[in-house]
Amino acid sequence: MTPSHSRQDNFLDEQLLTTPQAAHRLNISPRTLERYRCRGGGPVFRKMGGRVLYHVNDIRHWIENVACKSTSEESYEKARVIGSRRLGHRP
Repeated sequence: MTPSHSRQDNFLDEQLLTTPQAAHRLNISPRTLERYRCRGGGPVFRKMGGRVLYHVNDIRHWIENVACKSTSEESYEKARVIGSRRLGHRP
């Protein structure tokens, strides 16, 4: 492996996260992230072979999209729905 190829691999390792790594960074359980992936509403993911990977920029984008300033915002309701057990379920 050439030094530049090794640096590129390290860069990708730092940018692409497995489900447990992404869940850890989001401070949620891997199972919660899997539920988001199955029903929608979570960060964009990539299926590469048998692996599911999340790019850190997609995680950042998702975090920004669920940001709220108050409970009266439309974005708050969207974030609440994402966090509920079933899509559309309102606790």
